[in-house]
Amino acid sequence: MADPNRSGIYVVGIGHHYPPYLTDLDDLEGYLARFLDTNAPSVKKLLQVNRKTGIKERPNIIARDDPLFNRAVPPTISELDQVFRTRAVDLAARACRKAIADWGGTVSQITHTVAVTGSNAGSPGYDVLVNEKLGVPGNAQRALLSGVGCAGGLATLRVAATMANDATLRGRPARILGYACDLTSTNIRCDLTIMAENPNETRVSMALFSDAAAAFIVCNELALDDDESIIYSVLDWENGVLKNTLAYEQSLPDPLGFRFFMSPELPDVTSGAVGPLLETLLARNAWRLPDGSPPLPPTDLDWAVHPAGLAVLDKVKENMALHDGQMRACFDVFEGKGSSASPTVLIVLDRLRKMGKPKENIVATSFGPGICVEMLALRSCSDH
Repeated sequence: MADPNRSGIYVVGIGHHYPPYLTDLDDLEGYLARFLDTNAPSVKKLLQVNRKTGIKERPNIIARDDPLFNRAVPPTISELDQVFRTRAVDLAARACRKAIADWGGTVSQITHTVAVTGSNAGSPGYDVLVNEKLGVPGNAQRALLSGVGCAGGLATLRVAATMANDATLRGRPARILGYACDLTSTNIRCDLTIMAENPNETRVSMALFSDAAAAFIVCNELALDDDESIIYSVLDWENGVLKNTLAYEQSLPDPLGFRFFMSPELPDVTSGAVGPLLETLLARNAWRLPDGSPPLPPTDLDWAVHPAGLAVLDKVKENMALHDGQMRACFDVFEGKGSSASPTVLIVLDRLRKMGKPKENIVATSFGPGICVEMLALRSCSDH
């Protein structure tokens, strides 16, 4: 049985799910030609970015011939809300079922849920719909995060860890289902309208983002069974908002969706925040090294970095003097499927454990509007 005097926090299940429709380079170029002047500066630049991303395919929740996204009048934010509350709920539920199956427990054992999305703002929150679809007990404590964008995946893990600590302090078991889901493809007509109105404004998100959901199960020590398999131990975390960066990344409501903006300076700003946060974790011995041990150098860690783009990954790699293998899961996820906003870093953690045994010590970090930054210290316990 678990030792009630220990306060460990453990990830015991992870799963993710991509939707079935795929967009490749030619698909986006053909779609743009239907609605925009392909000689406009913004379109030319977008097509140039589209050819250079290195992304093989981008999974989308909408089919190429979906009438809602091909008609002359763009869908309204109300219609997009309905799409999210049906298709995204199903996508998130699929990811959750995979995480629960990976854990080996049952939905009836869930004591808490924590969810996040950056592509829906309705009430009741979409987590209520997902929980209902899964059959999560009605008395499970729940939290829904918003306003953190691509940082949301690690924010849910941080909040789940806090919930687990709280339950331990009260002498209660915690089995927490966390999940993140974002639909970016549904915003395409909003982006096209903005580009039509502003021929010099390029919306690069269309070339970088895909749709996905990811989920995990976190347990405290009091909820662990003797034969339970542990994937990662959550050791410590840090987060914050960088000064004077509110305008560098934004996602604001619009009658046709969300007006999403990323500054060209984003790779420098986000990568520059990684070193100081890591130093904070190392200074308080987040990885719990024996007394007298030298601090872990960045090269002794495996890295799960939110792949916001190749420029961001390359900058982090350069700044921290890392070799390719340490960020293998980050590049693999981005080059294979692109960035899916908040679920992506959780997908990286899922992918990492399946690419050969990770290093014992892992750092996970992600970035969102604000600029907000999340960082977690993890220990690998997986034999996958």
